[in-house]
Amino acid sequence: MEIEIRDALPEDAVGLIDLRRTIFGESDFMLYAPDEYSDSDDAMAKRIGGMSRSGHSRLVLAFADKVLAGFLGVTGSDIPRRRHVAYVALGVLRAHWGRGIAGAMLKETLRWAPTAGISRLELGVMSGNRRAIELYERVGFRVEGTRKRAYLIGGRPVDEHFMAYIDET
Repeated sequence: MEIEIRDALPEDAVGLIDLRRTIFGESDFMLYAPDEYSDSDDAMAKRIGGMSRSGHSRLVLAFADKVLAGFLGVTGSDIPRRRHVAYVALGVLRAHWGRGIAGAMLKETLRWAPTAGISRLELGVMSGNRRAIELYERVGFRVEGTRKRAYLIGGRPVDEHFMAYIDET
């Protein structure tokens, strides 16, 4: 399988919206349920353009054998005291889990972050999502705390681990 990682372009908006809706329907480990997510093509295209121009945010797409299979967004801050920090959100189609796609996107993000002045990456992961937690730990993220009852999914409270990667160099 050939994996290609590249920056999202405004013309990727329609495909990205479809990808996100599919991913949100495949797992309860995502922020949105599929019927809760709505985005317009124009709004997504503008968001992609804004992220690419910001210098401290980025949206990358992963293709497996030329098929869109995952996304990873890095959202930085304009606040001077938080300029070195960015928040990460990612998703991969279930059919491509365990194939190195999330790891490839994370490694690209870790390579890029210092070039953007980012030395701390943060993310939230539901405490029951062992596969994701193990992946994040393999690339250097560490659990810094747990938010109890952070989500209600199917009427059940779900805890969230807050994880961070810190570039000490």
